[in-house]
Amino acid sequence: MALLTNASTSYDIKTSGTEEDVIDIKEIVYNISPTETPFVNSVGTRNVSNTVFEWITEELSATSTTTDLEGDAISAAAASLTTRNSNVCQIMSRAVAVTGTQSAIKLYGKTSQMAHQMARRTKELKRSVEAALLSNQAKATGNATTARTSAMIGAWLDTNTSFDATSGADPVTVGSTARTDSSAQRALTATLINTVMQSCYTEGGEPDRLMVGPYNKTVVSTLTGRSIAREMIDSNTAGSNVTVFATDFGDLQVMPNRFQRERDAFLISPDFAKVSYLRNFQVSTLGKTSDAETKYLVVEMGLEMTQEAAHGGIFDLETS
Repeated sequence: MALLTNASTSYDIKTSGTEEDVIDIKEIVYNISPTETPFVNSVGTRNVSNTVFEWITEELSATSTTTDLEGDAISAAAASLTTRNSNVCQIMSRAVAVTGTQSAIKLYGKTSQMAHQMARRTKELKRSVEAALLSNQAKATGNATTARTSAMIGAWLDTNTSFDATSGADPVTVGSTARTDSSAQRALTATLINTVMQSCYTEGGEPDRLMVGPYNKTVVSTLTGRSIAREMIDSNTAGSNVTVFATDFGDLQVMPNRFQRERDAFLISPDFAKVSYLRNFQVSTLGKTSDAETKYLVVEMGLEMTQEAAHGGIFDLETS
């Protein structure tokens, strides 16, 4: 069949004046970009008053089964002193500029371009903070030409760790140097998890979360030692999703995290880590220099690893 001569069609939408069908419910714009931040949501927070912040740790003396003589003279043992630890706050930001014309134009799906863009930038900055906290970044105090960097989790862990000995290594100076990634990588196994969990327990730690990247979450679901798994939903659907990994020293809630390095797995004890904020998420309006409005979103924060021996790390894992 052929099209009737001179018939107007829907393909002429741009010249025929046909109204476009675009959803116009205000603030409904579809976006699938991930925004959840499991680590930030798990650990505590505190406010600090300087770019350098400190905390104090201590350990009890080793156990002893030595007995005393009757009437023995009592002498004091050497004091076990506390240790001061420190980190610095780093600045992370996003900015949005919207022209006066754009602000005046009626928009699909949103009432204000500035409000919409600021909401987007807030989500972007939050997940960037999550990625930074879980990175292998060392502390740097910075100067007028170099930005400060906070020591993040990869640079703190050195007590309860497992890494590939080919060329991997814990930080030379905890916090001040990054760990060394091995040139070789290995598969995540139940033995690796159990070994690090045992080390944490021996040190007094009790991690309750195993945080892994997306690929290694699928690996965990194939391991033995599983506590809770979802399988065989119905006759037409099958699956296996491990949510808890059972060890001899406690259960670990398995938490996938899109924003950590796939080669790392962390055993987290939430009570012994904090995000320390010098400036929590703040919005400021910058001076107007043209026919545009500019707003600035900033956060200044650092990682307080309250007691690194409470956590564990498995490094140099396969990523696919």
